[in-house]
Amino acid sequence: MKRRETINDNATIYNYQLIRKITPKPELMISYGIAGLLFGGFQFAMYQFSGLLYWVAALVAIIITHWIIIRLTMIRVEEEEDRKWGWRLKVPWAGYLPIQMVEHQLFRKLHGHLLWLGLCAIAACYPWATESLMISLICWHIWILAPRLLLLRTLRKARRDGLLRLDAEEITFYHR
Repeated sequence: MKRRETINDNATIYNYQLIRKITPKPELMISYGIAGLLFGGFQFAMYQFSGLLYWVAALVAIIITHWIIIRLTMIRVEEEEDRKWGWRLKVPWAGYLPIQMVEHQLFRKLHGHLLWLGLCAIAACYPWATESLMISLICWHIWILAPRLLLLRTLRKARRDGLLRLDAEEITFYHR
C-alpha cells in the first residue's frame, strides 16, 4: 500500500506523443518583420505623414478586430479553452493567440473565421475609409494572419484531433 501511494504522488503521466516540431528559420522571421516595415515605408512614400498615421491606426484596429472575432467565436467553445488564449507581442506570433496547447481543429476553425470575418469587417469600412487606410487594413490583416495560415497549410494533412503549441522558437504538434 505504501508503494502505491508513493507512485501516485510522484507519477508523471504523458498523454501526448510529439509528432512534428517546426522551427522557423531566422531569415524568414527577419524578412517577415521587414515586410511590416516596408508597408509603413510605402504608406509614407505615397501618402506622407497621413499614410504613416493610418498605418499605425490600422494596426491597432486590426488587432482589436481580431480579438473581437476570436472572443465572439469562442463563446460557443468551452469556458476552459477561453483561458488558454492571451496576448503575444513577439514576431511572428503577434496578437491574441493560444498561450498553452490548443486543439488543432479549434485553431483551424478559428483562423478560418478570422480570415473571412476580418475581410468582411474591412469591407464594411470601405465607404468611410480613405485609400491609405484601406490599404493599411488589408496589409495588416494579411501580415498578422500569414504565419498562422502558413502553419495551418503545413499541417493540412495532420490529424484534426492533435494539439498545437506555439512558441517563439518552435511550433510543436502532438497527438493524444
